[in-house]
Amino acid sequence: MTITDINIAVIGLGYVGLPLLALLSKKYECWGLDKDSQRIKYIQCLNKKKENKDLDYINCNKLSTSWDDIKQSNVFIITVPTPIDSNYNPDNSSLIDVCKELGSIISKNSIIIFESTVHPGATEELCIPIIEEISSLKVNKDFWVGYSPERINVNDKFHQLSNTPKIISATDKKALEIMELIYKSIIDAPILKASNVKVAEAAKMYENVQRDVLIALANEFSEYCHSENIHISEVTALASTKWNFAEVYPGLVGGHCIGVDPYYLLHRAKELNVSLPIVNMARCVNESKCEYSSNNICEYIRETISESKDIRILILGFSYKANCNDIRNTKVFNLIEHLSKSYKNIDCFDPLVDSNLVLKEYNLPIFSNMCEVNFNIYDILIVAVKHKEFENIANNYKNVIFLNDFL
Repeated sequence: MTITDINIAVIGLGYVGLPLLALLSKKYECWGLDKDSQRIKYIQCLNKKKENKDLDYINCNKLSTSWDDIKQSNVFIITVPTPIDSNYNPDNSSLIDVCKELGSIISKNSIIIFESTVHPGATEELCIPIIEEISSLKVNKDFWVGYSPERINVNDKFHQLSNTPKIISATDKKALEIMELIYKSIIDAPILKASNVKVAEAAKMYENVQRDVLIALANEFSEYCHSENIHISEVTALASTKWNFAEVYPGLVGGHCIGVDPYYLLHRAKELNVSLPIVNMARCVNESKCEYSSNNICEYIRETISESKDIRILILGFSYKANCNDIRNTKVFNLIEHLSKSYKNIDCFDPLVDSNLVLKEYNLPIFSNMCEVNFNIYDILIVAVKHKEFENIANNYKNVIFLNDFL
C-alpha cells in the first residue's frame, strides 16, 4: 500500500476523532463515521459556517452514520469512547460494537488502527478475535492491526495533535510501516515506535495514572496544609522552584481520561491477580474530594454568610476543566449533589457548555446564557471552574468564593 492507495475512514467523531479527521483530510481521501446523526449535522453546520478553519478540508459529503459508506476504505481508525459504568467498571460496549461492524465490512489487506484508550492487552485479546470471527479473515495474513493512543488535551492551543509526539505500534511490521507513513505525513513531531501493541497501550495508561496519583498527592497535602492554616498554592509555588519538583495543584479529577483510565488499569490488574495499592488509593483520594470540598464550603457559608438552609447559591462553571465545553465525567455535578444535601436553592451557570446536553446527560437544568442570570439575587457565587469569562467576577459581585480555596 502506497500513500496514493490510502483511503481512510475515521470511526467516532468526538473530541478525538474530529480533529484527527480534519488533519487527515488535508492529505487523504477520508470518510468520517459516527452513529449519532446529530453529531454529523453539527459538524456539517460548523463546516458550512466556516467558523473553524481546521475543519475546512473535511468533505461534508463523506460524513455518514452508515457503515456501507465506508466499505471501500482500506484504513480504519477507531476513536470511539471507552468510559466506565456506574460501578466504575470498563465499558467497552462501543468498542465491541465497532469491532463487530468492522468484521462485517473489511476486505483483505485492510489496516485497522485503534486510538481509543484501552487496558494493556485489549486490542489483541478483545478486539482482534471479534473481527476475525465475523470476517473469517486472519490478522497478519488477511488484515493488519495497529494501536496508537490518542494524546489530545481538549482545548489546549499549544499541545495539539499536529505537534505532539505520536506513539505507534502494530501486530506486524507491514502495518507499522504504513502507520508511520500516515502519521508522519500529518504530524510535525517524532513518531515513536513501540516494540509491541501492549507496550503502547500501557504507555497511555501510565501517562494518565501518573497524573492521577500526583493530583491525589496534591489533594492530600492540601488537606494537611489546611490543618496547619497555610495554603497549598503558596507551598507549591515555593517547592516548584526546585528543578525536580512536579508542579501539580489540587483539584477535582474528572474528564474522559485521568478520572477514567485508572479504573481500566485496576480492572486489568485484578484479572492478573496484581495489586496496585497506590493507584487504587489515588482514586479513593480524588473521588472523595467533592465531599471534602462541599463540607468546607458549607462550613464557610454557615460562618460567614448565613446559617439558613434557604440561601441562594450560584455555581459558576460546569465543564470538567477550565475554558472548554467538555462535560464528560465532570465532578462539578458531584459537588452540586453534595451541596444539595445542605442547601435547596442551587443554580449553575456555564456559558461554554450546551445546557440541553447537560440536561440530557445529568438531568440537571443549568444556565448557559448570561441574559438568563441575575447575579444579584444570589447570596454567594462559587467559581467551580475558572473559565476566562469569570476572571473579573470577584470585582463585580460580593460574596464570591473559589473552589480551589476549599480543596
